[in-house]
Amino acid sequence: MRKYLLFITAFCFGIFSSQSAKPSLGINVVDVIPTGNNYLKDGVKNFIGVGLTFQTIFRNNMGFGVELSRAFSEVKDISIYGDLDSPQLTNISAYFVYKYPLTEAFNLEGQIGLGLLALTSQSRYTQDKYTENASAFQLGSEISYKFPKAKKVEIYASPKIYFFDSLVGFQEKDLDRYYSRSLLLNINVGLRLNLNQK
Repeated sequence: MRKYLLFITAFCFGIFSSQSAKPSLGINVVDVIPTGNNYLKDGVKNFIGVGLTFQTIFRNNMGFGVELSRAFSEVKDISIYGDLDSPQLTNISAYFVYKYPLTEAFNLEGQIGLGLLALTSQSRYTQDKYTENASAFQLGSEISYKFPKAKKVEIYASPKIYFFDSLVGFQEKDLDRYYSRSLLLNINVGLRLNLNQK
């Protein structure tokens, strides 16, 4: 997984210098909503945070993207989540992109990729932190609007689904599924700067 992410990141920056590439940098607000029957949905509130994205679109409207985000939550049920506090969700993901121009100003985008997630919580009794690492398969979409008089600037909204799968293991299958897998709805709203746009 990590080798995959490093390869995609290196490839993105490698094609950055290409004349046909269309690189962009974005900053966004992140809302991560745990869904389904699992301990994140029952044990914590929604995660709210910020993120950074780098995308490069090249031939045939296809490209790659890399995203880094951190979001914060609160524990709503100690009996489920454990005697921990201040959950933080860090996401590093890389994905393939297809960007379809609906009009001169509006674009629709599809995404598929993989991510590494780290769920960090603070112990209530010591200064120690507990971190749960997970991999995630990502499916996403995006709609963006490019300002006619300022084409370097785009606003975008991007709902994504992350299939969270942690390394936690229990012998009982139902318990293992409840504490190791989760479906995360990730909603990003942000502002993007198109670096090669004239």
